[in-house]
Amino acid sequence: MNDPSLWRRRLRRRFFFVALVCACATSAPRVDQTFDPAKLREIDARIEKAIADHLIPGAVFRVERNGVAYHRTYGNRAVEPAVEKMTEETIFDAASLTKVIATAPSIWLLIQQGKVALDAPVKTYIPEFT
Repeated sequence: MNDPSLWRRRLRRRFFFVALVCACATSAPRVDQTFDPAKLREIDARIEKAIADHLIPGAVFRVERNGVAYHRTYGNRAVEPAVEKMTEETIFDAASLTKVIATAPSIWLLIQQGKVALDAPVKTYIPEFT
């Protein structure tokens, strides 16, 4: 990973994926618990734009609420050495950077909601931690 441009492309791809997941996970649920078609079109358009802008080669999006799911695949899961279409069974690499980018905002949300205390001992949340 000595090529800085390759590192930046990978970082953008992971950031886009995590940002999309966080946006979906933190949006307030609608009262009627159905999906907002306009929001789904917006998500579809953003993913398709990221593919067109060569930020990501493809994506799998799935959201589920009360047993009703919306899911879709976009673009390709591989472009080198050969093009492979994206499938719902594609397994994504969750690199260390992705874990940090996803975990930090999630913990801060829990702190804001009073579900996690920043100065509490780790064993408060993980009893096995001594």
